[in-house]
Amino acid sequence: MRRACSAGMTIAILLGATAAVAQQYRDGMPEVLAAPPRADGAGQNNAVTASAFRAAYARKKSPRMVIFWNRQLTDSLSTSYEEWSRYTLTDGRMVDKTLYDDGSTTIAGRAVEAELRSGRTATAADGARAGGLAERADWKAAQGFNRTMLSGGAQLIDRTLIMRATALGKGVDRSDAQSVEMSALVGKADLLVEVLQTPDDGAPSGYTFRVDVKDIRSGTLLATVVTQGVPSRGGPGRWVAGPNGYQRERPLPPTVDQVGARVATEVMQALVANWG
Repeated sequence: MRRACSAGMTIAILLGATAAVAQQYRDGMPEVLAAPPRADGAGQNNAVTASAFRAAYARKKSPRMVIFWNRQLTDSLSTSYEEWSRYTLTDGRMVDKTLYDDGSTTIAGRAVEAELRSGRTATAADGARAGGLAERADWKAAQGFNRTMLSGGAQLIDRTLIMRATALGKGVDRSDAQSVEMSALVGKADLLVEVLQTPDDGAPSGYTFRVDVKDIRSGTLLATVVTQGVPSRGGPGRWVAGPNGYQRERPLPPTVDQVGARVATEVMQALVANWG
């Protein structure tokens, strides 16, 4: 009985000593080694590009850039209108008569007149494209694009604001949107940046982007970029445990904000290459 008690005490002492040694070894040390932070390849690349763009942009005396987001500058020289009139017939039906700028007229319905209404409708093509990202995603993409351009020091000009300001001038024909738009561009901006979207099932956002940068006064095309907006990676993914052992970690798909930022990065790279 004494031998059993003695043996039990010995084991307890040994366990206590082992625990004390382990605790002493762990003091001030992390329980496990922390994994190194993942390299933000896209962020580093954007920062390098922004720095290079800022220097080249300053050498060009910081030209003002107006962004046409999913909008093109059309070849319409002036705003056209069509005159219309509507006759309400005695039996409740209507007849429409349209008089076009070229003098032609179209009439539909029976001319049994009871009431006449007429007016004028603008048929201007303002360049806005019907298709594109859903509104919320479009806002995010534009946010990423604008924020990245601003980080490079770009002076971004709002199209609507400069058109409104130009329309306040004396002698301006406010009914001619094309004329007001061009006067605003020539007077208040230096570069036109058209950012267009077209469907692409293979792109992360579902769209491919085309960007044209043009000198407003000379009409010179300075850059054209066609891209899916896929951010660059900082290298191979980390090794992580998988069902069949360790494997490379798969990259997460980019957000729409990151896609917009990547489009801007490629635009800045193209301009830096052009400006030298």
